[in-house]
Amino acid sequence: MTSASSPLPPPLHEEPAGPVVPGPDGGARRGGALPDVVAVLGTYVALGVVAGLLWWALYDPAEFTVTRGGGVTMGEVDLGKRFNADAWYAVIAAVLGLVSGTVVSWWRSRDPLLTTVLVLLGSGMAAGVMSVLGGWLGPADPQQVVASAEVGARLAVPLSVDAAVCYLVWPVTALIGCLVVLWSPPTPPE
Repeated sequence: MTSASSPLPPPLHEEPAGPVVPGPDGGARRGGALPDVVAVLGTYVALGVVAGLLWWALYDPAEFTVTRGGGVTMGEVDLGKRFNADAWYAVIAAVLGLVSGTVVSWWRSRDPLLTTVLVLLGSGMAAGVMSVLGGWLGPADPQQVVASAEVGARLAVPLSVDAAVCYLVWPVTALIGCLVVLWSPPTPPE
C-alpha cells in the first residue's frame, strides 16, 4: 500500500516592515520615515557645520581699542563693521537655505509633507549649528580680555548674531526652496 503524499504548504516568509514605495529604477522598495529623517536632518547638520566654518572664514570683525583706565573705544570704520556678522550670517543662510531646500525636497520627494517638515526642522538645526560653531571659532569677548590687555591693544568683536531675525533666514529660504519643488509640474513618465 502506498501512502498518499500530501502537498507541503508553501513556505512562510516575512515581509519587511514599512510601506512599499517606488524605487529609483521604477521597482518597488520598502521604506519608512526613518531613512528620510536621518538623511534630511543629517544633511542639515553637516550643512550647518560647513556654514559655520564659512561664516567664520568670511567674517571681518570690528575692533575695540583699549584706552587708559581699562576702557575701550571704537573708530568710525570699525563702527561700520558692526553689522558684518549678521550680514554674512544672513547671506550664507539665505543661499544655503534656498539651495538645500530645493535639493533636499527633490531628493527626498517620497512624502512631500514629511520632507517639508524635516526641511524646516533641519534648517532650524543648521541655523543653530552655524551660530554655535561660528561663536566657538570666533574671537573671545573683549570684556573678558580688556583687563589684561595693554593700552592701544585692538580687541575683535565676537562672532555672534545680534539681530535674532537672522535665525529665520535659513528656515524661510529653505521653505521657499521646498515650494519650488512642490509647485513645479510633475515630470511625465517615460
